[in-house]
Amino acid sequence: MKKISICIPVLNEEKNIINIYKKIKDIFEKDLNDYQNEFIFTDNNSDDRTQEIITDLCKKDKNVKYIRFKKNINYDNSILEGYIHANGDAAIVIDCDLQDPPEMFGKFINEWENGYDLVYGKVKSRNESFIISSLRKLYYKLINLNSYYNYPENAHDFRLIDKSIIEKLKNIDYIFPYVRGITFNFSKNPIGIIYDRNERSKGKSKFGFYKSVTYSANAFYEETFLFTKIFRRLTLFITTIFILFSTINIFTNFAYLKFFDNLILSILILLTIFLTVITEYLTRIYLQLKKIKTNIYEFKINF
Repeated sequence: MKKISICIPVLNEEKNIINIYKKIKDIFEKDLNDYQNEFIFTDNNSDDRTQEIITDLCKKDKNVKYIRFKKNINYDNSILEGYIHANGDAAIVIDCDLQDPPEMFGKFINEWENGYDLVYGKVKSRNESFIISSLRKLYYKLINLNSYYNYPENAHDFRLIDKSIIEKLKNIDYIFPYVRGITFNFSKNPIGIIYDRNERSKGKSKFGFYKSVTYSANAFYEETFLFTKIFRRLTLFITTIFILFSTINIFTNFAYLKFFDNLILSILILLTIFLTVITEYLTRIYLQLKKIKTNIYEFKINF
C-alpha cells in the first residue's frame, strides 16, 4: 500500500491543529483508504500551545510526527524539512489554516497516479485589490522574463511531489531556499489544478505585508539571479549607460552642463540601485559559502 506524507508547517497555530488533523484523517478514512498516511508537523518555535497539542497527538497516533526547531528558520526551510523527513511515496504540503482545501488531495493523487511527478494547486481567484493583483502579475512576469523555467502564476506551496523529487531535495543546501521554485525545477512532468482558496478558518495569518515583501524579494533573488541570465544583462546594461553618459558629459560645452548634471544625477541613482542589488547578491554568496552545519532541531517525536 502506497503512503502519502502530509507536511504541515506551523507557527502559533493552536486554534487550527486539531481541525486540520481531523479533517485530513476523515478524508483518508472515507475517500483515500487505499493509501497509508503520515503527518509531519514542522514547528518554527511556536510560543503558544502548538507544541503541547501536537505532542499530545503524537502520543495518541504514531503516524503523527513532530519536528520542533530551536528558532524560527523561516517558512521555506520549514517546508523543506518536512519534505526531506517524509517517508511516503509522495508528499503533500498544506498550511494549517485550511485556506487550501484537503478535499483536493484526491485530485492530486489521481494525477500523480497518472504519471505527473508534481501536482500543484493554482488559485482561481483572490479577494484582493486591483493594485495588489497587478503587482503580483508583474512580479511573476519579472521572474519569468529571462528564466530557464516558466513558473505558473498563483501557484502556492499547496502541492504534491513525487518521491523522486523528495530525494533530490535532500541534497539542497541553500540558506534561502525558494522551495516552490526548486520543486518545479526538479519536476519532469508537472500539472496544475485550478481551485478556489478559502478564507482562513481560525487565527491570524503569519504573512503580513513585511514578510510578504521579504519572501517575494528572496524568491526573486534566488530564481532571477541564481537560475537566469538577467544578472549578466543587467550588469552590461548599467555599465554601458554609465560609460555613454560619462563620455557625453566630457565632450559637452559648458552651456549644457546643467542639463547633463541632471543626467549624471539620474545615472548615479541607477548606479546606487544597482550597487544595492549587487551588494545583496554578493552577501548571499558569502553567507552560502560560509554556511556552517548546525543542529537546528530542538527535538523530534515519532521518527
